[in-house]
Amino acid sequence: MPGLQDHDVNPAIHAIPRMDVPWWRERFLCKQRQVRRDIIDLVWFGDSITHNWERHGPPAWQDFAPVWQAYYGDRRALNLGFRGDDTRNLLWRLTHGELEFRHAPRVFIVMIGVNNLGHLRQCAGQAAGGIRRIVERIHRAFPGSTVLLPGVLPSLRSAWVTSQTSVLNRMLRAFAATRGQWLHYVDLAGCLQTDGRVDANLFMDPLLSPPGLPLHPLAMAQACMAQRLEPLICRALGDHPHHYFPSRPAAAYW
Repeated sequence: MPGLQDHDVNPAIHAIPRMDVPWWRERFLCKQRQVRRDIIDLVWFGDSITHNWERHGPPAWQDFAPVWQAYYGDRRALNLGFRGDDTRNLLWRLTHGELEFRHAPRVFIVMIGVNNLGHLRQCAGQAAGGIRRIVERIHRAFPGSTVLLPGVLPSLRSAWVTSQTSVLNRMLRAFAATRGQWLHYVDLAGCLQTDGRVDANLFMDPLLSPPGLPLHPLAMAQACMAQRLEPLICRALGDHPHHYFPSRPAAAYW
């Protein structure tokens, strides 16, 4: 309708808490203490895919914590991933303390949006509006920091989600191209593909009981994601390249 602004029509940018969910509230309050207490250089914002960095195995395919330790253990990193979150929930967190760091972090990684397309059934344009709002809010708070924006990961949930994911990522790439050197779009889709096609064997959901549709990367697929982000993180932090050397053959993970 003429005269309506983005904030009037896009549900993805309306900040909504989940404080009525006990585990979410407990995690939020715990992370708030870390934000205000610790000196943080690297921040991951996200949903369950980011939250999964805290998972331990066995089995090997969900042993994410050693990968996190290899890449971020000595980098004063903080995991602000909350399973089930969408752009609305992350926007609420940003305006309720998750940007109140003692010192400016040097790198932010923002990986959000799969739940906007999934259980919310929001279209690519709506999700893109929410992600843009998040990135711009971080940049306003910390204009000297680097923000990495991975594309929304491919999944095998439905043909509609697949098509909307492609559209959304084109929007995010175009958005990042207009924002200068502080924002970097990163395509991580190849970490979940074999011969150019999304590979269900690179996801943990089919291995769960009951099995689910492929959405969440295996630990080794997520290690691939960390490796692809590594050059940008290393450059922004000005330290040495980090690597992960698994103690078991890669074939043991899938």
